[in-house]
Amino acid sequence: MRVPVRSNSEPNLATRLGLARRFAADRRGVVAVFFALAAVFLVPMTLGLMDVFTISSQRTRLQDALDTATLFAARSTAVTTPGVDAVGDKSLTANLVLPVGVSLVASDFAVSGDLVTGYAEITPSALAPGLWPHDNIRAYSSVVRSLDQLEIALVLDNTGSMAGTKIATLKSAANNLIDTLVTASARSHAAVPLRVSLVPFSMTVRVQATTPTTNYNTVAHSGAGFPTWLDPLGKAHAAAGAAGLYDSFPSQTDRWAMLKGMNKQPWEGCVESRMPPYDILETAPNPATPATMFVPYFWPDEPDASAGFSGYPNDYLPDQSAGTWKVREQNPSKYTVAPKVGTMASTGYKYGPNGGCAMQPIIRLTATTSSIKTAINAMVAVGDTNIPMGMMWGWHTLSPSAPLADGAPYSTPNLRKILILMTDGDNTMGDPSSNLEQNRSYFSGLAYIWQNLLGITVGTTAQRNAAMNARQIALCDNIKAQGIVIYTVRVEVLTGPSPALSGCASSADKYYDVQDVHQLDAAFAAIAGSIDSLRISH
Repeated sequence: MRVPVRSNSEPNLATRLGLARRFAADRRGVVAVFFALAAVFLVPMTLGLMDVFTISSQRTRLQDALDTATLFAARSTAVTTPGVDAVGDKSLTANLVLPVGVSLVASDFAVSGDLVTGYAEITPSALAPGLWPHDNIRAYSSVVRSLDQLEIALVLDNTGSMAGTKIATLKSAANNLIDTLVTASARSHAAVPLRVSLVPFSMTVRVQATTPTTNYNTVAHSGAGFPTWLDPLGKAHAAAGAAGLYDSFPSQTDRWAMLKGMNKQPWEGCVESRMPPYDILETAPNPATPATMFVPYFWPDEPDASAGFSGYPNDYLPDQSAGTWKVREQNPSKYTVAPKVGTMASTGYKYGPNGGCAMQPIIRLTATTSSIKTAINAMVAVGDTNIPMGMMWGWHTLSPSAPLADGAPYSTPNLRKILILMTDGDNTMGDPSSNLEQNRSYFSGLAYIWQNLLGITVGTTAQRNAAMNARQIALCDNIKAQGIVIYTVRVEVLTGPSPALSGCASSADKYYDVQDVHQLDAAFAAIAGSIDSLRISH
């Protein structure tokens, strides 16, 4: 066998290992060189990215604080640029928290018409200012002051259950609400930024103060101080069915003439609800359509207890006739003497045709809010609960249509119409009698149950209340359809939901279920804050 001979030109194993070690050493040097070269670019880039994040965070913090300060300045009563600037600077300093090394170098707030603007500038903090220089961080904000004209109807429960702490607290809360709105409206440049109406309600609504009947013309059925949109003859009752079917008196008996005949008794100013469907519509009164007219409130003299008729609370005249309860009650010839003086034992109302008409008169839309506050402070608690009637007259005060026609047109630019309802109870039209031949209800703004103003002529108490709730829900839908915003407040009704109130509100956040009357002021304050809302723009 021939043994191969190794050539001297081929490296041996030791030589190869040495070469490998030298190559590896050379590669480490190359990597080090490459890493050193990359660091020159990567470190500044990393620091720069961290700077971007830091500055972005500082810009957000500055913008938030400036928005808050501009909004605070806009909500203030300041109307000049120096005044707004002082308020804005104070708020910005209180709300702006800056990291070490960052400082506020400039801030400025100004007002021009309904626009409040804010500007602020800070020095940025940076990790590598020598590598990546940064300009100061600047922020801008603007707030449009809420200059909408407001028409607000306060529809306030004055029923007997409100007596004591409730009505006292209501008076305070309502006054504070008005004060808040007046303060907010002072920022507006509108000629008349705020008008308010007041509708106290219980079993009826008092549309005007006491009106003497001394000069009432019983032939022409008119007189000074007697609204022409009222129908003293009650034609709507006769028009609703056979003559006299739904009327407390023979067809077309003049209520005001009877008052005058009773030793010139005044009309206290209360009214009945209109016949359906007009009870929940703002249709203007038209004599050609009797159901659109309003009938003056007149509680008939009820049959004499001395003749064996019991359960009738308002017996204030001698019957002057025999016969059934209805014959005695509907005899107009007996209204020729002054009524008995005193208070009905079962109701607490005074005797007479104006019995139950004891709440404060409504105050029509006015910019003189002091008159609203005076009327609020004079409110008294009396009567049962007829929420739909209060709501309807709240709508009438805001409506541009008769009977009042005080509201601006719905299409008026920058106009907001708002209705605020407060009540402590559910609708009530009780059934005090089990005798089907009797009135089966106390007289109220819905007259007697058999007169059909509720759309039913009989029914249990629960059925009547359900009918009132149904009318209320339909009424609220009609009001909201005109763009009127509704707030509802329920006070100390501790059991069960109230769909007739929660569903009446324009949205869930506009329904307040106040379980403790002492929180009523907080609820009204929240409503005032909601009304006085502002918006931020950038």
